[in-house]
Amino acid sequence: MDSFELLLGGIQAALTFKVLTATLIGVLVGLVIGVLPGLGPSAGVAILLPFAVSLGGTAAIAALAGVYYGAMYGGAVTSILLGIPGDAPSIMTVIDGHAMAKRGEAGRALGITVFASFTGGLIGLLFLTFLAPYISQAALHFGTAEMASLMLLSLSFVAVLGGRNIVKGFATLCIGLILGMVGLDPIAGPSRINFGIYDLIDGLNFAVVAIGLFGFSEIFNTMLNKNSDLESPDMRPSLKSLMPRFSDFMATKWSQLSGSLIGCFVGILPGVGATTATIMSYAAAKKFSKNSDEFGKGAIDGVASPEAANNSASYSSMIPLFTLGIPGSATTAVMLGGLLMIGLQPGPMLFINNPDFVWTVFGSFYIGNLMLVFITILAVPALASMMLVKMRILYPIIFAIIIYGVYSINLSPFDIGVALFFGLVGYLFMKLDYPMVPLILGMVLGPMLERGIRRTLISSDGSFMAFFDRPISLVLLLITAVMIIVQVYKTYRKAQ
Repeated sequence: MDSFELLLGGIQAALTFKVLTATLIGVLVGLVIGVLPGLGPSAGVAILLPFAVSLGGTAAIAALAGVYYGAMYGGAVTSILLGIPGDAPSIMTVIDGHAMAKRGEAGRALGITVFASFTGGLIGLLFLTFLAPYISQAALHFGTAEMASLMLLSLSFVAVLGGRNIVKGFATLCIGLILGMVGLDPIAGPSRINFGIYDLIDGLNFAVVAIGLFGFSEIFNTMLNKNSDLESPDMRPSLKSLMPRFSDFMATKWSQLSGSLIGCFVGILPGVGATTATIMSYAAAKKFSKNSDEFGKGAIDGVASPEAANNSASYSSMIPLFTLGIPGSATTAVMLGGLLMIGLQPGPMLFINNPDFVWTVFGSFYIGNLMLVFITILAVPALASMMLVKMRILYPIIFAIIIYGVYSINLSPFDIGVALFFGLVGYLFMKLDYPMVPLILGMVLGPMLERGIRRTLISSDGSFMAFFDRPISLVLLLITAVMIIVQVYKTYRKAQ
C-alpha cells in the first residue's frame, strides 16, 4: 500500500509542466528515432543526452526514458511497412507484421502493436514499481554459466522458428554465428575473420546486415520477379483495413500477456536485453498457438507477442539500473551516464536518499506510456496509408531511406556496400527457401554465447561441469535439449 501511495504522489508530481513537457519531447523523439532504420534507442538516448541533462533533475531522466520506450514503439513502423527491423528487438515483428502489410492489413498490424506495446509497457511498469528490489536480487543469481545456457536456449528456438526445414534453419544459424565472430576477439583481443579489411576490425554492424537482408532483398525480389504484380487490386488495402481494431486486442490477449511476462523476466538480466525476450515470446506464442501454421504468413499473434515483450523488457531493464546501479543494456548504460551527470548515484540508497525523484520518474513512465497510446493510435491510419502509394513510387523512396539509415550509423560508405551484399544474400535465401531470421539470431546472440562460455571456462579452469553444477544453468540446458529433441521428432514424423 505504501508503494501505491508513493506512486500516486509520483504521478501527481510528474504532471507538472516541466516534467510533462520533457516526457512528451522524449517520446516524440523516440518515435522518430524508432522509425528511422539503423538508429535504435541507444543512439536516440545518446543524441538527446546533452539536452536532457540541461533540464536537470527528474525532467532529464523522464526525457531520456521517453526516448527509450518511444523508440520501442516506433521500431515497429519500419518493420511492418517496409520489412526492415530498425533494431535487434524488431526482428520478430518483421516476420508476420510485414506479411500482414503486404496483404493489405497494415492498419491491423500497426494497431495491434499499439495495444500490445501498451500492455507490455504497463506490465513492465508494474514489475518496475512494485517488485524491483526482489527481482533484481533474483537476477544476481545469473552468472556467466547461466547467461551462456540462456543464450543456448534462445538459439535452440531455431527449431521452432527455422521454417519448414529445420536443417536449413540450423544452417543459416551457423552462418550467423560465424558472422558474429567477425572482428576483435572479445576475450583475447586479436582480430578474426576480417580478411585484412580495416572496416571489419570492429565486426559487422547488426543493423547494416539486417537492413540489407530484410530491406534490400525485398526490393531485389520485387524488381527481379517478372510475375510480381504489386499494383493489382488484390494488393490494394481498403480504408477499413488501415484502422486498428479493438477486437484484435481481445483475440491476442493471451499472447500479449505471455510476451509481457517473458519480457519482464528476461529484460532484467544484464547484457541480455529485449532481443532475447522477443525471440522467446514469439517462439512461445507459436508453440502454444492453435494456428501455429499461420505464423510467418501474417499471424496477428506473431506481432502482438514480441511487441509486448519488447516494451515490457524496456521497462524491466531499468530495474537493475535503479536498484543496483547496473545497466542492463546499451541504452540503460547511457541513462546511467545521465543519472551521474545530474549528480545521482543509482543503487539501493537512491530509494532512501531521493524517494521523491525515484517515484516522480516512475510516475512519468506511466504518463509517457499513456501518451504513446494516443499519439500512435492517431498516427496509425496516416502511416498505414503508405501502402496505398504505388510501389513504383514508394520503392525509390524506401531505397533512399535505407541508404540514409545505413550511412547514418557510422557515416561509412563501406556499410552501404555491406548492406547491398547482404541484400543479394537475402534474395538468394528467398529463392532457395532458406530462413533469414536464424542468421540474424546467430549474429546477435552468438557473441553473447561465446563470452558466456569462455568466461565460465576461464573461471572453472576449463571444466565444462561448471554448466551442470549450477541448478539454473542445468535446468536451462535440459529445456534446450528437450525442445530440440521434440521438434526433431515431430519433423521426422511429418516426413514419414
